[in-house]
Amino acid sequence: MLFGMTVLGAFAAPAAAQDFNKSFRVSPELSELEVINKKGSVMVVAAEGTQIVITARRVADISNISATQNSQGRIKVEVTGSAPVDFIISVPPHTTLELLCYLCPITVKNVGGPMRASTTEGNILLAGLHSPRVEAHSTSGNVNFTGEILPSGNYTLKSFSGRVEATLPASADFKLRALSSRGGMDLGGFRMNFNKQTDKVVEGISGTGRASIYLWTQEGSIRLNRKP
Repeated sequence: MLFGMTVLGAFAAPAAAQDFNKSFRVSPELSELEVINKKGSVMVVAAEGTQIVITARRVADISNISATQNSQGRIKVEVTGSAPVDFIISVPPHTTLELLCYLCPITVKNVGGPMRASTTEGNILLAGLHSPRVEAHSTSGNVNFTGEILPSGNYTLKSFSGRVEATLPASADFKLRALSSRGGMDLGGFRMNFNKQTDKVVEGISGTGRASIYLWTQEGSIRLNRKP
């Protein structure tokens, strides 16, 4: 019986080694984070404080995780190896983000800094954002944005074959350019002055056009939703 317990313990031990935890102290107003992952998932959430806290789970030890901070305070997290890695990272709200995940979904919640997210296969979910600049691109997944539209802000949401959807305040003031070759569009009842309106291309202004929104998909649909 003791032998059986010893064997089980020997096999259970590597599971703990597959967890990765690391934190960095940063300036809450000037922090920057770059993440490069291959498979798995990336989730970034805003949290008060002066730390970037990285938690990751590796499916196997054949993937290595590197997390470094340069002299300017920029954090870079990179995965090498072929096994999936799932990240949950908390950052100060105004952190600048650059996220690249080749075969996995990306989720960002409640962040207020400039951000760029890109994935080849996977959905991109951006929720509760109040960022001045957002760029999100998925080759085959859906791209979904919910958040504030700031004056002079720039927002680009793109997917080759997935759906592109944005939920905006009813009072949002923006200039829109939307292109969908095959999937169609629903502008959600926003009152707009159109410069161009066809079944594939829409160019128009809601309010005075203070912010810029660009929505693009080749195969999927485009939809705007109004918050109550």
